[in-house]
Amino acid sequence: MRWKLHRLVIEGETHDAALRERWQLSFASLPSSADAPDVRFALDVVSAVPPSPRGEPQFRQGDLLQYHLADRAVVAHFPRFGQLRLDLARGATEGQLAPAALTTYGVFEDLVAIGLSPHLRRRGLFLIHAFAAAPPLSPPFDKGGGAVLLVGGIGSGKTTSGIALLDAGWKLLSNDSPLLNAAAEVLSYPGLLAAYPDSYARFAATAHLAEETSGADGRRKLTVAAESIWPDVWIERAPATAILFPQIESRADHALEPVGPPDALRRLLPHAVEQWDRDMIPPHLEVLRRLVEAAPAYLLRLGPKVEAVPALLAGVRKS
Repeated sequence: MRWKLHRLVIEGETHDAALRERWQLSFASLPSSADAPDVRFALDVVSAVPPSPRGEPQFRQGDLLQYHLADRAVVAHFPRFGQLRLDLARGATEGQLAPAALTTYGVFEDLVAIGLSPHLRRRGLFLIHAFAAAPPLSPPFDKGGGAVLLVGGIGSGKTTSGIALLDAGWKLLSNDSPLLNAAAEVLSYPGLLAAYPDSYARFAATAHLAEETSGADGRRKLTVAAESIWPDVWIERAPATAILFPQIESRADHALEPVGPPDALRRLLPHAVEQWDRDMIPPHLEVLRRLVEAAPAYLLRLGPKVEAVPALLAGVRKS
């Protein structure tokens, strides 16, 4: 499998049919390519997680992820889900995943992003965890085409706000991991839309997804291809025009609170920079610095009426 991701060709290889299907579904928004690959990624499913490399990891993220570094080779070990071996010199990643990586929500997509992002950084593309969308080229968006980044952790309201934008006719750049180039322009990154049933139930275009799962576990996220709901929803790139840090609050209406560039940069760091990749921290910080200087940042204090978010952001863009 080969996909064109902007100017790069990504090759995916697997012998597992279920993994292949999941990968193709997740990357369906990308065009296929017959060109020679720039980055190679081989994955297979194994019965059990491979053992951790010997010695203490140089970096650890709780009990979820360990990084073991040796020159230009990196092992990302997931005690519950699998292991990735990254050859930074060759632009190649090989991985072995336990079956749980395909059945646990979001794990497969996270593993793919972790396996690709160091190679993308070395080719001038910097991943950031955010929902990215751009308004349609029509009034009241008289400037047209600029991307809004919604940056936040689990439970912040990021995805539900993003769905509100798509339901209002906005275009999608990424539901979770847009890319930034050296000029801090926002570029698309593929993936499936994922939200809880009560989020889908808020909008006419997605209400059927919640209805189809009535009686099931309401706290289980549902994944769907955005283009199956809003045809032609994807766009490839857009300049950044606003950075929003959503947070759900007990309030009647939404509110925007300006955030200065230093504070915006501080808030972005946990969602962008991987500390183990020391060589790439300076250029990554430079890209983020350009981003916060180019696009104003705001706290997005969310009230209950999420369908009002697009109109609120229209005002931000016109100010």
